[in-house]
Amino acid sequence: MAERSRSFGSILDDLCLHPVSRRRRYTNTELADAVHRLGGEITDGYISHLRKGHRDNPTLQTMEDLAAALDVCPAVFVGGRQERWGDERPRQSFTGKLRLLFAVVYPVGRGPYTPEEVAKSITMDDRCGSISASYIRELLNPLPDTPPNPRLKHILGLAEHFGLADEAGPQPAYFLDDDLADVLAAELTDFAALRKAGVIEFATRMAEQASLWSPEMRRQAAQTITQALESGETGWIFPPRKGTSPGGDET
Repeated sequence: MAERSRSFGSILDDLCLHPVSRRRRYTNTELADAVHRLGGEITDGYISHLRKGHRDNPTLQTMEDLAAALDVCPAVFVGGRQERWGDERPRQSFTGKLRLLFAVVYPVGRGPYTPEEVAKSITMDDRCGSISASYIRELLNPLPDTPPNPRLKHILGLAEHFGLADEAGPQPAYFLDDDLADVLAAELTDFAALRKAGVIEFATRMAEQASLWSPEMRRQAAQTITQALESGETGWIFPPRKGTSPGGDET
């Protein structure tokens, strides 16, 4: 899979040179002062390193603070939208978003991923650095009054592992854009309901075997799914046998 087309540093530099909310460009000192006025902490020296690409792994808090000062959505730093809609500091917790991915996104025929599996997958890939299973557990179960503050590469790695990607590379705007997170959460909730009803596993097995079927068998399989969804039955028989209902009763 290809890398993201633009680095964090190039995006930040462009936002400083072409601010969305003022005519004059930001110097590093001015941007640091803007962050401080909003309650954040960042030095002009660190901003300089980020813009030049000498440092390329800021924390989630740093990205949120810079976005607030620049009047943009934090998701812009990972390829998401730039427009800021009201208060863009995330209302949903990073932990809640990550827990949803663990609860819903895993292959057919098995249970959810463990932190060990996710850590191994990200670390072995090597494009997003390393991460430990213990740190993933901290992200999933942070201490009270201590919100998780993962770094950019951790966010990219988690996004890639759970399939939040396209042909351009990891797309972790889900973690930085609550409006997008709401949309994806609704889709994931619907997906979980279909899997609980047996639809996902049935459809997956059907796709694996459909090339061997006759046109009549394919028609009957489609009819079986339709009838099951309409009736609420969850007792799937696969492949469907002629003369049986979705729940397996003779018709």
